[in-house]
Amino acid sequence: MRKFFPVVFSLLIGLQIFHADDGSPQTVIAAPLADDIEVTVSRFDASGDYLLLWIAPEYGFRETHRSMARRLAAQGIEVWQSDIVESLFLPQGSSSLKRLDGDTIADLVEYVHRHTGKKIALAGDSYAAMAALLGARSWQGRKLDDPYLVGAVLFTPYSYAYIPSLGLEPEYVPIVESTNIPLMIYQAQNSGTTGGFAALLEKLRLHENPVYTRIVPGVMSLFYEEPPSRAMIDSAAPIALNIRQMLAVLARHEFPAGPAAIANAAPVRSGIDIYLKEFNGKNPPLTIKLTDIDGNPVVRSDFEGRVTLVNFWATWCPPCIEEIPSLNRLQLKMAGRPFELISINYAEDRETVVNFLRRVNVDFPVLLDTDGAYARTWNVITYPSTFVVGPQGKIRFGVNAAIEWDDPELIRKLESLMR
Repeated sequence: MRKFFPVVFSLLIGLQIFHADDGSPQTVIAAPLADDIEVTVSRFDASGDYLLLWIAPEYGFRETHRSMARRLAAQGIEVWQSDIVESLFLPQGSSSLKRLDGDTIADLVEYVHRHTGKKIALAGDSYAAMAALLGARSWQGRKLDDPYLVGAVLFTPYSYAYIPSLGLEPEYVPIVESTNIPLMIYQAQNSGTTGGFAALLEKLRLHENPVYTRIVPGVMSLFYEEPPSRAMIDSAAPIALNIRQMLAVLARHEFPAGPAAIANAAPVRSGIDIYLKEFNGKNPPLTIKLTDIDGNPVVRSDFEGRVTLVNFWATWCPPCIEEIPSLNRLQLKMAGRPFELISINYAEDRETVVNFLRRVNVDFPVLLDTDGAYARTWNVITYPSTFVVGPQGKIRFGVNAAIEWDDPELIRKLESLMR
């Protein structure tokens, strides 16, 4: 028997109808599932044959998610959005999503179908994409006679079991190689996961199931920023139309009668570095050929003779902002020594970075990687990520988290490279 803490919303047994700013109705209900579990669902009604059951990501639903749901409802696709982690009183975050066994989602799939009779596709973005796949696999294992689940729609899926140390290949959650259902994936071009997208697709297609993809240009995510950027807004309408078309495509494929075998689950753990570690990757430092915020070209092909910090960051990343003061202090303490700090902003336009620098004091040059392509050549998958290149031109240390760069012990470590 599954051991979740039951959530009882007695006041939600009835329907609560809200109206969005555009006047469209959003119904909030409590769905009673197995084992006395009740989950809260926001329902966006539509008259079509298809329904998208959308699982909340690790940071919960935002207005951008609800806006997309309203767009889909206008296209005739009913949408049910549920934050299952919150309903189960689990801590908000990716670890809780990774620990879901899929049964609660499968229960919700059955509940939705009983109440609507519609064909269903599961949906999720970020780590919730993997939770959606787990739910689909659990539903497959029940071997129901009516194949009303047609597949899954994923938005920029995050599929790593944990974030590896810099330079090491990521390990995927087991469901990636154990999925055999039809999929449609919308991958944000500027996401940190884009560099590994081809490898992810290879694993998702191991069972020769159809996996359709569409790259969404100019955005890091369709849902992360709030308020949404102009690029996010411009992308939303055509994607809603495309989803309507793709649901019919997914439904034309034969849905596997049973799930694929799954490997032993990898332990849920964090690989985020909180200390500067020896770099064990094989990639050498790559020639830098970017421009700074003033449009001046900056080229570095020779890293020898000095210690070089190559720091990848973004303005939307709180830990990146948190470590800026210590980087400022490090820059000051290393003045006059064989040291260089190269700061590279990931996948943001010049105006965004300039506006940020007007508010936040940054005492070192900032280079622009406007499409994120350069960061991907270094295999960066999380932010901030910082590489320390020694005077011999080899990467010696790395860290993929914010740290205090002027810590005396850390400075001694950098100084040891200069001897």
